Amino acid sequence: MDSNRGPARPVSQFAESDYCYGTGTLTIKVDRVDWSRPVLYDGENWYEVEGMEVAMDGREIGRRQALVRGRRLNGPPAGRRA
Repeated sequence: MDSNRGPARPVSQFAESDYCYGTGTLTIKVDRVDWSRPVLYDGENWYEVEGMEVAMDGREIGRRQALVRGRRLNGPPAGRRA
């Protein structure tokens, strides 16, 4: 690992039914979740997620934003209000 880049972010996968808008499974290294502005959609809170989309073979495709079902995300960092 390049010591200047920091630790690698884990890769998250979201089923097509758990994010808007796209087709198939979304594989992404999440950089940011906007916990401050939930969107009520389909009777649940969804959150804007931003990160690097990753192909099935591990290649980075590019930056991506998506609206993700809240129950599929890890909660906000400890000490922070949602």
